[in-house]
Amino acid sequence: MSVPTTNVPAKKKVNIADVMIAILPLFLMFTLNTICTLPGFAVGFYEMSKSGNTETITNIAEVANGPMAQTAISIGLITYSVLAIVICYIWYKKAFLKKQIKIENKEVFNVKTVVLTILGTIGVWSIINLALILVNYLAPDLMESFNNLMKVSGIGTNPITTFFYVSLLGPIAEELLFRGLTQGYLRKAGLPVAAVLIGQAIMFGIAHMNPVQSTYAAFIGVFIGLIRYKYGNIRICCLAHIVNNTISSYGSLLAERIGMSDTVTYVFFGIMSVVAVVVIVLLIKEPSKDKEIDLKVAA
Repeated sequence: MSVPTTNVPAKKKVNIADVMIAILPLFLMFTLNTICTLPGFAVGFYEMSKSGNTETITNIAEVANGPMAQTAISIGLITYSVLAIVICYIWYKKAFLKKQIKIENKEVFNVKTVVLTILGTIGVWSIINLALILVNYLAPDLMESFNNLMKVSGIGTNPITTFFYVSLLGPIAEELLFRGLTQGYLRKAGLPVAAVLIGQAIMFGIAHMNPVQSTYAAFIGVFIGLIRYKYGNIRICCLAHIVNNTISSYGSLLAERIGMSDTVTYVFFGIMSVVAVVVIVLLIKEPSKDKEIDLKVAA
């Protein structure tokens, strides 16, 4: 008597080569960023030496504090983001866009998806802010380290950088780097979706080089990665990233202008945190439009 057999699908093998390639965008980011911002620190050192203050330098943040250094670093960051966009778009186009089922903008940029993306992003940002308030209370030294890093980078001190780099060019570059290339190669490697989302988010966090910023960047990275997986469109990810960075840069200023008290702010964060959870649940239930990678993995 023969024993009936069941058809068990074969377990997909993970392509280690693609996993290794998925790490390369992180190194590309570090390399381009270093090359483009080093001249700014050189300008800062020259600025300090000219005023005779080089002997008082105790950390690199002081070198970057001068007005000339801040301007040079701002130009460097914008240059980095433009180069990253060009290089990553060419790479992404050759690696994925030519081999995928094209998903038109109208399939993704409808009222429902745009509203869910914006509300979800604001909600995740609210969760992060509540967490930062707690961190500032429990570990103020970590927050001080984070604030010093912001000073070194020039982010937030120069309005040109804040708008063009933080709110526009930077998000596009980072989406091509991490949700485009890194997440694309991890999916192509045949990893489970959860591992893909966490993997690209970890690398996105590492890119921010600060315990506080790296942690919350990884958190927002998981959310935007989920958007990428569900909607199969990198442009909607750029929208989410732009919204996140814009409210991070201008949210506090707006709250001050309209006279929001701390209590009202905390209530707002709480409500939007609940909204974020609802949006994430809805996204998880959405069918994935990431067809091009699924086809390539299955091929």
